[in-house]
Amino acid sequence: MTDATKTSRGGRPSKREFILQQAELLVQEQGASHLTFDALTEKTGISKGGLLYHFASKEALIVAMLERYIGMREARTEELLEQGIEGPNAEIKAIILGELNVPTSMLAVDSAIIAAAANNPSLLHPVRHKFEELWTILNASSSGGARAQTVWKAAVGDRLLRQFGLLDCESKEQREAFTAEMMALLEAPEDNNGNSGSVFG
Repeated sequence: MTDATKTSRGGRPSKREFILQQAELLVQEQGASHLTFDALTEKTGISKGGLLYHFASKEALIVAMLERYIGMREARTEELLEQGIEGPNAEIKAIILGELNVPTSMLAVDSAIIAAAANNPSLLHPVRHKFEELWTILNASSSGGARAQTVWKAAVGDRLLRQFGLLDCESKEQREAFTAEMMALLEAPEDNNGNSGSVFG
């Protein structure tokens, strides 16, 4: 069970989950630079000692936020698959669509994680295996691993551009066309020689 789904008895979020939810709200409302234990104490009503009981440091809090974030993204992939994504590379399509449609509110959480990881890259170590698993999925694409990797990297780049407010000029029609192009790239199979038709091989 991920942090995104942990609850206490009675169906309410556990205290740890509540703290993570409030940390996300704090980042969304005030920005990544305001994520401090003092600010979190004010927002949650939980003493600093109480926060430290669950998260020994700000770094531990960031790692937990990252793990929760990845859990939410995985749940979104499953939800998209259940909605009926079919055909070649259905799982990869769901992953890409999830990447292209990260809610604006969650982009602020992305910023907090990126800012923390830029100062301390070791924060990403606990989740590196998730990206290794993703790479295995992409490499198994019927369109060729190189093409699937290219589409995923393009989707990540799109998310970062949205995160920094650099795609505000993009129209709804342009966004729909971009999404359709990403899906079309995943539809085309490799040829009999294992060539995806891409310059990447």
